[in-house]
Amino acid sequence: MEINKTTFDDLAYFKELGEKNLLAKANGFFSGYCSGPDGLDQVMAEYRDYANFILVDDTTSGNTFGAKPGWFDRKVYAVYIIAGYEYGNEDDYKAKLALCRQIFKQMLSRVIRDKAQMTYGKAMMYMNLETIFSQEYGRYSFNGATGLFFQLQNNEPLNLVYDANEWEE
Repeated sequence: MEINKTTFDDLAYFKELGEKNLLAKANGFFSGYCSGPDGLDQVMAEYRDYANFILVDDTTSGNTFGAKPGWFDRKVYAVYIIAGYEYGNEDDYKAKLALCRQIFKQMLSRVIRDKAQMTYGKAMMYMNLETIFSQEYGRYSFNGATGLFFQLQNNEPLNLVYDANEWEE
């Protein structure tokens, strides 16, 4: 899969990371998309053949802000790493949460490397890796599944030059 090298395509990038991670592959993780946290159950129900998921949120949160020398469009990307466990089995629960944590660390190390090496050209230039938010799910968040999600910010420059030709006066 070819990632766009001028703008950051979070959907393609994080799905590809999920598909290429050896630990995720060895543990049968399905890599796909969901529409926000409310869409997780629907996707997991749709793919009943899988117990483990890496899902990229296809709805992006963001804001536009001004900072010297111009304007920026901040986009917040979310990725969910979820693993099924044998309900009521404390050891299996702990093992699956540890698995999700390890995949999370591996994915972050890949993102850091890809940005530093400019693997995708300038597409990751504005990725903010100084602050990465993550949150784990408790054992009762899903019926027999645990995991975590993480969020990354990308602050891309935005051209907000006024053009009178776009307006009726």
